[in-house]
Amino acid sequence: MEAELIRQRVEQAREQREADQTRRQIATASYAGTLWSEARPAAPEHPYLTRKRIAPHRLRQRRDVLLVPLYADGYLCNLQRIAADGSKRFLSGGRVKGAYSPIGTLEPGQPLYVCEGWATGATIHAETGAAVACAMNAGNLLEVGRQLRRHYPDNPLIIAGDDDRQTEGNPGRAAATQAAAVLGCGLVLPPFPADAPIDLSDFNDLANWRAAQ
Repeated sequence: MEAELIRQRVEQAREQREADQTRRQIATASYAGTLWSEARPAAPEHPYLTRKRIAPHRLRQRRDVLLVPLYADGYLCNLQRIAADGSKRFLSGGRVKGAYSPIGTLEPGQPLYVCEGWATGATIHAETGAAVACAMNAGNLLEVGRQLRRHYPDNPLIIAGDDDRQTEGNPGRAAATQAAAVLGCGLVLPPFPADAPIDLSDFNDLANWRAAQ
């Protein structure tokens, strides 16, 4: 009897936490929509964009902060804010798991890349012309890939991972490899040449290093 009461209390606490989280996510999504609607198109000369050598695409800007839209289940659920110095923050309480920022237009039967950061996605799109879903972090690659596979089963999925060669355990490569294995899809990693600096980790790093040679 006591064990059953404990189980019920644990279940009630879990349901309460989930309900609270859902309320926070709904409120944050509403706030994200307000910020997004009030923002202007991002300036191509924004310091972060020029430093990364990427186009703004559909990003917006509020004062000197870039706004990166994150979508889940077809709706805007969060924003990643990127300051001029490159520091990044999500809106507090907003959904991140399974959310992504799209770049480009997905055509029937064409490849769909899934990567981590937005700058990486912009570089992949510039080099391939393909649509890209930016999952924001390595731990989100698999969940975003699962969602995209459900929504776009006829588009070949390719995980474009980071190669964190300088970090113990190489979390970028490990997460990308695992996601591709679980999804049964393609996997690409930055083809760093032997003389590339060890601190380079993603496709944007590689493109900028090559441009500087």
